[in-house]
Amino acid sequence: MAILHIDSPVARGINKFVQMVYVGLLWFLCSIPVITLGAASAALYEVLLKLQKDEEGAIGAAFFRGFKANLKSSLPVWIPILLAEVVFGVNLFYYAVLGGGEFPVQSIVFGFLFLASLAAFGYAFPVMAKFENSTAGTFRMIFLLVIRNPGWTVVIAVIQALTLFVCWGFLYFPAMFIMGISGYAQAAIFNRIFDRLIEQGKITEANVEYK
Repeated sequence: MAILHIDSPVARGINKFVQMVYVGLLWFLCSIPVITLGAASAALYEVLLKLQKDEEGAIGAAFFRGFKANLKSSLPVWIPILLAEVVFGVNLFYYAVLGGGEFPVQSIVFGFLFLASLAAFGYAFPVMAKFENSTAGTFRMIFLLVIRNPGWTVVIAVIQALTLFVCWGFLYFPAMFIMGISGYAQAAIFNRIFDRLIEQGKITEANVEYK
């Protein structure tokens, strides 16, 4: 059948979906030690940013190459962001859920901070995957991207929150593969952001100074 021909849109779509699930599984397995979650996430986006543009090569080889390259450099970036998520998330749960609606101001403040930390977490790994930079430079770029792309920042935070909700609602099973799907949707956004900045001459992959 023509619809299932290897070059048909349906076959290409199925193949891309399988690749998303595959890289999501690699991310899950390499994140189990937790300490390696940052390197796994950077490797995930190194694959997905190219997959979204149909520039991918061997998925497994590209993933583990990115994983190895970011194993040490990812730690001082993702751990502070993760700690912020935990602190803000716990406070949000305490005031918004356990507080029974008696702390509306605190609930709004920590809700905002939690979503902001999710957005920062979402930006961190595509930035690490796309550009070589120092830890301070990476944080600076994340901050600038977050505040200069408010619309996309909200979308990224919502995708991050929905991903957590789906994993929680289905007893964590989707965590085994969902990052490949969720990450692909975000990769489309980041490619759009990065390509615009590169076209405008505000940043290059060789020169990561973004002002």
